[in-house]
Amino acid sequence: MDCMPSVNEIIAKQAVKCFTVDPEPPKAFMLRPKLTRVEDSKWTRWVKNQKCCGCGERADDPHHIIGHGFSGMATKPCDYLTIPLCRTCHRNLHDNPTAWEAEHGSQTDLFAQFFNYSVGMGAIA
Repeated sequence: MDCMPSVNEIIAKQAVKCFTVDPEPPKAFMLRPKLTRVEDSKWTRWVKNQKCCGCGERADDPHHIIGHGFSGMATKPCDYLTIPLCRTCHRNLHDNPTAWEAEHGSQTDLFAQFFNYSVGMGAIA
């Protein structure tokens, strides 16, 4: 299923998130830095208002990528590692990630497509 809506469905007017880059963050100089989990409610609101990457209907939930090494024990990955899913697809993915990915595609591939779409839409600058 394609995560990107048609041109007629595109209504975003300005970036939801603007990233800044620190070429030398202090944690980069540590041997084993503890990663910070970033939360961003503005971004997750954008994600859940897009088309579901599973079925193409309107999404209800920003799904945090699971099972691909982006999270720690009992922790979700940061809010930017999300894809839009409707409630049914979200529940089905958590019930059986392997079967869901066999039907709809890898979460990481869907994330890459959705992130690229978000940048192209101007939601990320």
